[in-house]
Amino acid sequence: MDLLSAAASVAGVAALGVGAWQLRVAVLDRRDVRRAGGGPPRSPSADSTGALPVAAPYGRLPSEVLGRDDLKAELRSVLTYRGRRASRVLVLAGMGGVGKSTLALWLAAEFRRRGRPVWWVNVADSMSLRGGIVEILRRLGAPESLLRDVNDAAPTAADRFWTFLAERPAGSRNALLVFDNADVPSVLATDGTSTPADGAGWVREGGGILTVVTTRVVDPQVWGSGMRVVPLKPLDDITAAAVLRRTAPDIPDPDGRQAVELARRLGGLPLALHLAGVYLTSPFARWHSFADYRRALDSGQAAVTELDAVRSDARAAVSRTWELALDALAEQGVDRAREVLYLLACFAPTTPIPMAMLASSVSEQTLRALAELALIDAVPVPGDLPDLTLHPVVADTCRARMTKDTSIPEMAVRLVSTAAEALEIERPADWPRWEKLIPHVEALLTWAAPHLDTPTLLNLLQVAGRAHYSLWLIGNKEGAGGEGIARLLLAAASRLGDLHPEAIEARHVLGVTLVARGRNREAEDLFRTVLEDRQSVLGDADLRTLLTRDQLIGAIMAQGRYGEAEQMYRDLIADQEAFLGPEHTDTLTTIVDLAWSVGMRGDAEQAADLCRRALEIDRRVLGDEHPRTLDAWADLAHWTNEGGAHQDAEALCTQVVNTLSRVLSAEHPLTLTSRATLARTLAALGRPSQAESMLRDVLATMDQVLSATDARLFTTRRDLADVLAAQGRTHQAERIYRQVLNLQQQYLGPAHPETLKTSRSMTLHPR
Repeated sequence: MDLLSAAASVAGVAALGVGAWQLRVAVLDRRDVRRAGGGPPRSPSADSTGALPVAAPYGRLPSEVLGRDDLKAELRSVLTYRGRRASRVLVLAGMGGVGKSTLALWLAAEFRRRGRPVWWVNVADSMSLRGGIVEILRRLGAPESLLRDVNDAAPTAADRFWTFLAERPAGSRNALLVFDNADVPSVLATDGTSTPADGAGWVREGGGILTVVTTRVVDPQVWGSGMRVVPLKPLDDITAAAVLRRTAPDIPDPDGRQAVELARRLGGLPLALHLAGVYLTSPFARWHSFADYRRALDSGQAAVTELDAVRSDARAAVSRTWELALDALAEQGVDRAREVLYLLACFAPTTPIPMAMLASSVSEQTLRALAELALIDAVPVPGDLPDLTLHPVVADTCRARMTKDTSIPEMAVRLVSTAAEALEIERPADWPRWEKLIPHVEALLTWAAPHLDTPTLLNLLQVAGRAHYSLWLIGNKEGAGGEGIARLLLAAASRLGDLHPEAIEARHVLGVTLVARGRNREAEDLFRTVLEDRQSVLGDADLRTLLTRDQLIGAIMAQGRYGEAEQMYRDLIADQEAFLGPEHTDTLTTIVDLAWSVGMRGDAEQAADLCRRALEIDRRVLGDEHPRTLDAWADLAHWTNEGGAHQDAEALCTQVVNTLSRVLSAEHPLTLTSRATLARTLAALGRPSQAESMLRDVLATMDQVLSATDARLFTTRRDLADVLAAQGRTHQAERIYRQVLNLQQQYLGPAHPETLKTSRSMTLHPR
């Protein structure tokens, strides 16, 4: 399907009818021609032709237009052309508030500075268009018959206008003609109902005029091959932050990041940045820093609506840019456009929304229409349907109107839930789709959860719990432990009461996050309270109670209390075999965990035997390439090497690394730690230079995908120091040992067995 391949290239949707839509604009947003001129013209005199001002609104131009340097340079080059060679048409296209009119104003100011004519015609409706054209013609001394044809919308009016300009009256040489707000392109067409693509309407080349059109419609087919469509995107983070600081110069930004983060949250939309800055410096402000305002947006507070207190006209302009477009679509029979836009607003703004998640609920026609008006954008996905994005300011405004009527957020939860049901948590092939889904789960937890009914909230919490687990398995740097989603899950579940099973589950999820972040003592304390609550509410035999026991032991073992952990694991395995069965996947996983406690106490052979026992059953029950199978296999390779069987370990490690690289990816943490095991094996086999090269390569990748405080990084750096020391390069080794020791003392503690091991290594390899 070529839907939305660039911006939904369908001229039919762009050719919107103009009758009722134009009347609405004329009543709500424009000075009616009759009010401006005292009534309809009754004679062909220039003073009664319904002319409207065509002066550019220079007062709206910022003192400095930030960003767009390449485009400004291109536009400035146009000023060097002379005569007929300057005939060009540029279409500045993008969503409302992205800065199209500002850029056109910047160009107008450049023209004015050089003494060249500038005409600015608002073409939101046909009356405004005709009134502006009449004023241009009046200034140029056009014949009364031409003024009358334009005012009466004669079929030949556009052709006569351009023929007149081609005669190059003195006042039109090297002029700039701006058609602003051309969001209904049919207004500029010859017949007022088609599109300007044929070049026979009001927009065409000729007469030594540079014509610039500003519009939300980005489809080149609507405008025709003779016009250059220039899509405008939101500002980059640095430029957008500069706009914020310029608009609100007295707002502190101590670390230089708060403005950048708010600018990113506002999506780099210039008008939104300006309004946010104006708001923050106003006496009506509830928030007084960039960070506080961003947090208000993230929490779902109606921060955007607070702008009404500052400049209601500007705030109305922001929302009107899409609300009027939705009205127009409804009048053209696309009656679900507003519902669909509000549905998309439920998800994470600027983050691609999977089309597959929407396919059963949203029609192609509706999405096509929204894309035509630049209310949504498409993100191409090779070999699949495109994803969709929505600007965050549009999303914020829509969300503010959905906090009381939750039918659309509830639909969004159902869509996310249905998408999640089709995915397996432990199937690596599904992990990319989990990664695409997770930001939208977080968005719903952030703003929608407080407003959902209990059944829908429970559905969302269950999806979020599965999403967190998948993120933990994926093992990327940002997702290690998934603290963001864990905190959101806990906040959303708090509505249910402390002893609700889902509220207890949320605290369990946070504990998993704390362990992944290395905050093991804090995690232990949390797991102990969660375990008490689960035993009280669910009983000892419940799977979730057993899982909390397993996580509690893991937090204890991570603190180096291996003997205590070993006995607790043996007790847990006995209960799992009784309640779940000896071949249950959780039982087998705990056996592998037990192997670590045994191996860290010094019995590598028993640890390898335990891993071998679990691996045999995993392969039979789960398959050779299931993540739990791969984990047991990798651990078997580790303990085989630690037990001194280095030749066997090399063969195992090589097989494991190749399989992990293919199934999980070369950058997955389990793949990296298995490569580090292989490097240690090579060093033990007397190949230190090969081991060093591999460890350096592994560390370079670990630095990219693991957090700086991850214990796996500490261990692998120490492995590198060991290899360097074995080669006699003690100065280099000592520097790395000291770095690792400092980190371990800080994050593991001075008495942790791994810290003590590093200290002993330094003693064994002095300079």
